[in-house]
Amino acid sequence: MVKRRDVTSREYKVMLSPSRLDGDEATMTAQVQAFWAEFKAALAPLDIPTTGSFSGVKARRLIRFFDTDAHSLHSDSYIVREREDIETGEREVTLKFRHADRYVAADRRMDAESAAEVKTKFEEDVKPPFVSVFSFSTTLPLESGHVLEQVRDVAHLFPGLTEALDELPVDQPLVLVGDFVGHEIVLEGATLLLGKRDIEAECALVVWYDEGAADTTPVVAEFSFKYGDDQEDYRGSIARDAYEILRILQGGLDGWVDAKSMTKTAFVYA
Repeated sequence: MVKRRDVTSREYKVMLSPSRLDGDEATMTAQVQAFWAEFKAALAPLDIPTTGSFSGVKARRLIRFFDTDAHSLHSDSYIVREREDIETGEREVTLKFRHADRYVAADRRMDAESAAEVKTKFEEDVKPPFVSVFSFSTTLPLESGHVLEQVRDVAHLFPGLTEALDELPVDQPLVLVGDFVGHEIVLEGATLLLGKRDIEAECALVVWYDEGAADTTPVVAEFSFKYGDDQEDYRGSIARDAYEILRILQGGLDGWVDAKSMTKTAFVYA
């Protein structure tokens, strides 16, 4: 029997129009504030308060995805992602499995070879119109000089991958997916108060640029908000508020939300 795993976080995501955030960083952040002001105005009829604003940069990172030439990992619903902090050079690798069925997503080993500084999460991502995808992931630091060159390098870090993909030779080379390195800026500081103001949902706005290009227009931009509970104790009033917020976002917000824009992962694999 598959062990039931509690959904410790529910994150709602919408893609924004990248062209609305064109310009240098000061212009981009000013436009983000304009989006937040319009979004708050649209929420007024729902009586869902907000606090804060997107005044702080949480992270500046380089983002890389690794897979085989044939994208064998992605074909089996796995993602291998590396993040590198631009300021400190610290790196981390994440193995993630995503599936529409929560029990399929939970039915696998996601433990890491090392027990130090490991973060494992079982989450639900919600996208318009209302589509749930369950995500089981583990993240751990990468030592300086550690290079992901073959499937075996990932399988050594995450031993359960060998069991899940027993027909994939571990000596298969890994490549940088799409030859793409993303320059990521994460803005935080804004929250939504859900369920009669009892629950704070953290908001984030993630902007990706092509590190190898001089273009000031982001390649993708994503707005999200999330709330969580370690025991999956989600009252109906919380979920109803979140549902209504997603509905408001799908109204377009005067061209801010782009229903046709690809998700971050889809862009890399396109």
